[in-house]
Amino acid sequence: QITNELDINDGYLSNIVKRKHSICRKRAYKYLRSAKSKMLELRLALERGDIEVLRRLIKISELSREMKIPYSTLRYRLLVKKEPKMVQELIIRARKRVERLEKTINELDSIINGNIRFLSVKEVKVLDNQDSEWVYDITVEPYHLFVSHGLILHNTVSITKAGIVATLNARASILAAANPAYGRYIPQRTIAENIDLPVTILSRFDLIFIITDRPQEEEDKALAQHVVGLHGGRIEDIYRDIIPPTLLKKYIAYARKYLHPRLTREAEEKLVQFYVDMRKRSEDPNSPIAITPRQLEALIRLAEAHAKMALKSEVTADDAEAAIELMLHFLQSVGMDVETKTIDIDIVMTGKPLSQREKFIKLMEILKQLSDENKGKPIRVETLIERAEKEGLERAFVEKALKHLKNEGEIYEPLPGFIKKT
Repeated sequence: QITNELDINDGYLSNIVKRKHSICRKRAYKYLRSAKSKMLELRLALERGDIEVLRRLIKISELSREMKIPYSTLRYRLLVKKEPKMVQELIIRARKRVERLEKTINELDSIINGNIRFLSVKEVKVLDNQDSEWVYDITVEPYHLFVSHGLILHNTVSITKAGIVATLNARASILAAANPAYGRYIPQRTIAENIDLPVTILSRFDLIFIITDRPQEEEDKALAQHVVGLHGGRIEDIYRDIIPPTLLKKYIAYARKYLHPRLTREAEEKLVQFYVDMRKRSEDPNSPIAITPRQLEALIRLAEAHAKMALKSEVTADDAEAAIELMLHFLQSVGMDVETKTIDIDIVMTGKPLSQREKFIKLMEILKQLSDENKGKPIRVETLIERAEKEGLERAFVEKALKHLKNEGEIYEPLPGFIKKT
């Protein structure tokens, strides 16, 4: 109905309604954006009194029927003579319709962007069980039932994020490697900006190590000698004390299958003390969070893994110390805010350190102020940047933040060089 009234119906929605099919959220959002863009055009036309635009919303034939004036007469008085009375009547009716459509569009916006989903139970049947004590799977295709979820039935998790399509064992250990998004790791950027993976995946790893190629004379010389020696056949001595791969696999398999070490009191105290000490750094409301319970769980897993490596049945203080050392290295290399030089675990958890979040909040406040000053009209991007620079925000940060907000659907660009909140 809205697309018909705004004259933006391409036939797709009509076909969907006719067939009694549903529509995906992405496609609905596309039409919603088109409707909002059209509404902005109509609002500007109302302010200018542009009857050429408004008569596309209120058709002359419709106006003729309601005012009981012949079509040709009304058309002449409105478009040729531009009688103030006729023009005013058109503007009044157009304004009422715009307000009604805006209300409906806002309701649709809250539904489309809301946190809701629908799953329909098509039919329920009670079947007599005469031959089986239990069933392995319950699936009715093509409908998705909660009892057929892979995590419940198969202990697997399906991932379709950031171009990754995979089914993972829910109890698996994952070792992953990733190349920098820009070809080379940039220390001035966060881990989330350097690696093209969403933070929802990055934050699930217990440890993240950054391996960079830095010129160092001694190491470069040793590496070059090794590579040259490999081709010269002079490196047999290097491999004398290395454990054969088959034996190492058996060693790891044995440790994982038969060893389940428990934390000793000393190990518990070390882990708790480290966690509490790190949390103390965040007692100031303006300080970033250095560590969360997720990292504490990771510490326990690391300490247990270190004990398994030594085929021990108990996790000792030495194992806890090794886990803490690994965690500190991880936090200092990956979780360090480059601006404040403090550890901020939100760099990994959310992709934004506290310093960046504060800037982002300030930018959103400026955006709201300008929106209120313009009474909901589009905001000129340059005006926003100038205001932000006066508040101490860099142009590069503002441009990057606006791009992020566009991608997230928080703002859109109704006209080149102008933005508006959705």
